[in-house]
Amino acid sequence: MQQQSKQRLIFCTYSSVYSSLVLKKLLAANHIELVAVINSTRVINPKYGFIKGALTQINLSGWRYASYLFMVTDLFSWLSPAKTIHGLCKKNSIPVFNTNDINSPEAVHYIELKKSDYLLAAHFNQRVKKPLLSLAWLNIHPSLLPAYKGVDPVFYALLDQQNTVGVTLHKMAETFDTGEVLLQKKLTNNDIADNVFSNNCRLFSIGADLAITYLNSKLANYTEMEISLSNNLNKVDVTNSEDKHYDSWPSRAKVSELRQQGKRLIRLKQYWQELRNV
Repeated sequence: MQQQSKQRLIFCTYSSVYSSLVLKKLLAANHIELVAVINSTRVINPKYGFIKGALTQINLSGWRYASYLFMVTDLFSWLSPAKTIHGLCKKNSIPVFNTNDINSPEAVHYIELKKSDYLLAAHFNQRVKKPLLSLAWLNIHPSLLPAYKGVDPVFYALLDQQNTVGVTLHKMAETFDTGEVLLQKKLTNNDIADNVFSNNCRLFSIGADLAITYLNSKLANYTEMEISLSNNLNKVDVTNSEDKHYDSWPSRAKVSELRQQGKRLIRLKQYWQELRNV
C-alpha cells in the first residue's frame, strides 16, 4: 500500500495577526494539504453583531484591552489585507468558510465534504460540539496546560509575574482547553517579552511548528512519545487534571494592574515589526 504523502488539514481560527502567523507556516509545510479555512465571525456572543460585541468587550475589559484586540484583528486587516487569512487564502486558492457557529448544520456539512485528516484550531473562539468533535481535532493554546486555561493565558501569566510561559498542542475535548496534551514548548526569563502581543506572536508561531511536527510525524506512524523525544519536547497527559480554573476576559482592574507592573498589552514598535514579518 502506498503511504499517504500529505495530511489533509482544515484550519479553524479567528482572523488576526496570530492566525496569519500560524497559516503562513501551514502553507509552507510540504507535507500538509490545506483544504479549507474556517473563519469565526463571532464577537463575544453568536447573537451579537460587531458593534454590540465591541461595546460588550469595552464594558468587560475597558478601552485599552478593546483597543489591543482591535489592533490585532480589524486594524491589521485594514493595514495589511493581503496578509490576513482571507488574503493568504485567496493567493493560494484555498476556500474560506465564514461562520459564527461552527456547529451549525451548514458548517458541519461543509467540513464533512472536505474529508480532512485533521482539523487544527488556533486563536479560535468557538466551542466544538458533537458530532464535529468526533473528528480528529487539534488545538494550539498559548500556555503550558493545565495551567492558564482561558481566553488570554499570556495576559494572566504576565499579571502573575510568571518566569515561564509556553504553548501547548493538544487534542480537543468537550470543554475548553482540556484533552490529551501532545506537545509543549516553554519560554523562560529573557525569552519572555514585557507585553502580551509579542509573547502571543512568538507562542502561536511556535505552536504552528508543534502542529507541523506532529502531523509530519504521524505520516511516519510515530507514537506521540517518539515525537516528543525526537524533538526534545515535553509530553504530558492532563486529560483528567484536577485543575478546573478557567480565566475569562480580563477586567479593567486587572488591565490596570498589569500596567502598574510596567507591562503592556501591546507596544507599537513590536506591532509594526510584526506586521512586516507576517
